[in-house]
Amino acid sequence: MRPHGYRLIVWAACLCIAGCSAPDSRHEPAQDAAPATQTALIPENRSPLGVAPSGDPSVVFTPVTSGPSTDEFAQYSPDGSQIAFVSDRDGGLRIWTMDARGGEPVPLTDTHDFLTFPVWSPDGSRLAFVSDADEPTNVWVIPAAGGEARRVSVGPGIVFDPQWSPDGSALLYLNTVEGDSDLWITVVDEGESTRVTNTGVAGPGRWSPDGTQIAFVSKGTDTRSVWVMSADGGDATQLTTDDGTESTVEWSPDGSRLVYTSNRAGTPTVWVMPAGGGAATPLTTGRANDNLPRWSPDGRWVTFWSIRDDRSDVWVVPAAGGPARQITNDEPGQSHLRWSPDGKALVFSVRERRTEIWRVSVAGGARSLLATGLEDPRSPVVSPDGTEVVFVAGRGATSDLYVVSVDGGTPRRITTNPGGTAGPRWSPDGGEIAFESSRGGSSDLWVVPAAGGTARQVTTHAARDVGPTWAPDGGTIAFLSNRADNQTDVWLVPAASGEPRRLTTQGASQPVWSPDGATIAFQSSAGPDGRMQIWRMPVAGGVAQPLTDADYAAQADYAPDGTMLAYQQHDGVWFDISVVPAAGGATTRLTTSQEEIGAPRWSPSGARLAFLAGPPQSRSLHVMSAAGDEAMRLTDASGAVGAYDWLPDGSGVVYSLTQDRANIWSADVSGVLDAAGTAAR
Repeated sequence: MRPHGYRLIVWAACLCIAGCSAPDSRHEPAQDAAPATQTALIPENRSPLGVAPSGDPSVVFTPVTSGPSTDEFAQYSPDGSQIAFVSDRDGGLRIWTMDARGGEPVPLTDTHDFLTFPVWSPDGSRLAFVSDADEPTNVWVIPAAGGEARRVSVGPGIVFDPQWSPDGSALLYLNTVEGDSDLWITVVDEGESTRVTNTGVAGPGRWSPDGTQIAFVSKGTDTRSVWVMSADGGDATQLTTDDGTESTVEWSPDGSRLVYTSNRAGTPTVWVMPAGGGAATPLTTGRANDNLPRWSPDGRWVTFWSIRDDRSDVWVVPAAGGPARQITNDEPGQSHLRWSPDGKALVFSVRERRTEIWRVSVAGGARSLLATGLEDPRSPVVSPDGTEVVFVAGRGATSDLYVVSVDGGTPRRITTNPGGTAGPRWSPDGGEIAFESSRGGSSDLWVVPAAGGTARQVTTHAARDVGPTWAPDGGTIAFLSNRADNQTDVWLVPAASGEPRRLTTQGASQPVWSPDGATIAFQSSAGPDGRMQIWRMPVAGGVAQPLTDADYAAQADYAPDGTMLAYQQHDGVWFDISVVPAAGGATTRLTTSQEEIGAPRWSPSGARLAFLAGPPQSRSLHVMSAAGDEAMRLTDASGAVGAYDWLPDGSGVVYSLTQDRANIWSADVSGVLDAAGTAAR
């Protein structure tokens, strides 16, 4: 019998250790993406699940799989003739293989409750993967032509991300035992497993192309640094010594360079350096979240994920340096990116989502459905009197505000916008709702009567004004804008009408009012080391005060009495919830779970904290006492909880739940690379 939450914990560990390079802004459910300024164009080649991927017009997107199943972890065989992937298309999880040119997939493995990380051997004759067939998880190998799978890892722990040695004789993998992660090597045909690091690592290791060395990121120091060691064992050499947090290191195909992610410049960006040590060079810059870099087979290009405006897309940048080019521009999320062996195409999963809004009791977990059938209902916010819920439904320029009773019923539409809607917030008296909309041509703040009627425009600027938040007295609205210096900061505007006033000047996001309306807390990476921290500033103006000193701190929420702030903290590997006195002082960590935890929200009485836990596709809603104990999970892992809000009496929570499926697509990027190469010459 597995312990409660086993599968959720394993998924969280796999995704965070094997893939997390930095906190992901998509995990901040209180902030919506900016509304679109024009109607989205829907391609004619729709997949059975929805809209095909979109992006650079030079890219040709082709569906590899289709249907209601979840198909992920696609990888080309070394000769490019086949694709292996994980799918639940016939119930449990299996590895399937198919002709890369199309055709019917063929199941390769038996079904499993947990199965991930399929990887081809260098000669294409075998596939390694991770499965819970022999708990907790282990590395298994199966002939690519079919046959019996054989367990090859030995020892306790949860394993992740196996990587074949270049000669195909061994597998390198990450093994976590009681929270401590290290690299192990197993000799495939002998069944012997050996631990090769003893200082702790912060992610999977990578063989050098000649198989003599292993690169990895160590967590043996306060920072996360890139190290290299002999594949035979022995002392490791530290290659990076900056104050940043490094992650996801990868060798270039010729073994001369290493690419990795680092936040040394303030936000996660992609860097490249000589494999023997030396000066590192940034391949990407700016305030985006760039992570998970991968070399093209010829070593001329590096693809990476970039999170910008709360959306993750695929980008490519010349490995020698130069402008990065966006490949996808999608509402759905992409994941598990791999190059084709000829370097002309990328294969990845694209998720399609169905969202509903629910109400759940914190006493017994009983749920009731409030909104379904509308397109992508999201961002629910409970009215101050607890009788109604406002939410957004629709996509892009067709999104509008709806209101529904907390007891359920037919939602009523209160806006009809030609430019999209996001970020609804009730006024403290419940009479009005502020929101952001691009109906005027740019993203501005608007206010509409809660009963419906004519909306009035509160801001009028060509910049991007988003995230309205009412002051407790209802007289002022705080919002985010990049109208000055092209930098996003907190601004204040009279709710009735008036000229906005800039509050912060250092770069800020996620503002939250203190209960007395005297201060605003926010997150900013403006400190001397570039780390994201929680800050506090008087509304009347003055000097901003940093309240935290963590690797990463974000998503703050004031306690109802204003004395404390709860926030999300990241220590380089995991996310947890901590609290800090609002006036400054020692911080206290409330959770120590080995999964991703965030979005804390105080209950109206201050006696409890709600939070989200788990990887993006299976985030669940939890509550615990304000002291950090008596934790209880309110939702299961069948979907992802997004934005949520407490009922005013503290009896329950209203939340959006997204359940999704993924299909695999290929993207022919040869046109993009050829054009970029020609321009460079």
